[in-house]
Order: sequence, then C-alpha cells, then structure tokens
Amino acid sequence: MEAEDLKYLWVLLFVLAAFLPITLSALRRRRENPPPMAANDRKLYRLWRSDPDAYQRQYGAMDRQYLAAQKEKAQSASDRTKPD
Repeated sequence: MEAEDLKYLWVLLFVLAAFLPITLSALRRRRENPPPMAANDRKLYRLWRSDPDAYQRQYGAMDRQYLAAQKEKAQSASDRTKPD
C-alpha cells in the first residue's frame, strides 16, 4: 500500500469511529417503546430510562388516563364513521 492509500484508510477509520456509536444508539432508541408522556418529553424520557419504577410511581396514572382517553377518542371516531 502506498502512503496515499493509508491516508484514506485512516480517514475511513476516523469517520467510522466518529459515527458508529451515534448510529447504534439511534437504532437502539428507535426500537424502544416508551410510555406516551415519556415519548414527548425529554425529562420524562430520561427518568423512564434511568428508573422505570420511579417513572411509573409518578406518572403511571397519568399515562393510563391518557391511553384511556385516546382509546375513547378512537372509538367515538370509528362510531361516527360507521354508516347507520
């Protein structure tokens, strides 16, 4: 290998070292399924990731109310679209 080829190899290794951890963490986060409130709030997401039990104690009831309201909303919307 020539010196020029080695330079390209070092640049490629540097780019991989820089972007590989970021890409892997983004893919890992994409597979997660956080609760509704944690999905929309960075502070709650961090709490959910660090201590899921504490998150459930503090915000679990609000998440359940939110999910029930969304289910009710979807059901009423489907009732309106049904032909009589």
